[in-house]
Amino acid sequence: MTASVHRLMAMSAGSAPLFFLASAIVATLVTPGYSSVRDTFSLLAGPGMPHPWVIAAGFAGYGMLVQPLGPLLHGLVGRGWRGALLWTLVVVYGAGGVLAAVFRDGYEGPVLWGVSEDLGHDVVARMGFAAIITLTLVVPAMLRARADWERWRRFSLVMGGLSLLLVVPFQLDAWPDGLGLLQRGFFATTMAWVLVTSLRMRGEARSS
Repeated sequence: MTASVHRLMAMSAGSAPLFFLASAIVATLVTPGYSSVRDTFSLLAGPGMPHPWVIAAGFAGYGMLVQPLGPLLHGLVGRGWRGALLWTLVVVYGAGGVLAAVFRDGYEGPVLWGVSEDLGHDVVARMGFAAIITLTLVVPAMLRARADWERWRRFSLVMGGLSLLLVVPFQLDAWPDGLGLLQRGFFATTMAWVLVTSLRMRGEARSS
């Protein structure tokens, strides 16, 4: 992989959080009565919403733009099973975003083998959540021998720990009136990880 291709791939992954943030802001502004504290992002594409395509585009676009992070991490840690594992986790994470746009929250009618859109949405979202949290905790362990990545390793572990603290009460519905806030916190920590990691990978290309 040439340095220019490496940089372009890192820029694609780094743009994913910004793309989603823009779509989420627009979707929120054009949806009357929506509460960012109480309501999840997925509700913006739920039944009766006036512009469901805006947040759906955000989910799908994010899932596609983040994909280059997979081969970048694969090249960083080596081309054996470790690299394959990280690449697979990024694929699962991104696919979760794309499929969350396909299977919409709140639609109870069966769409595939008797499974509702709502259930499909929950399943793919949880797969994506698990994949990104695993990445934040596993990649630092694989880079223990890289002194030049030490500061990033600490950042990654902090983001992983915060993500766990936020996603557990979110999944348990422990704070119904603050569900949207919990999700936004979780999205903030995981997307910050994607952005900072992508910028670090871009710097790696520049120094190589």
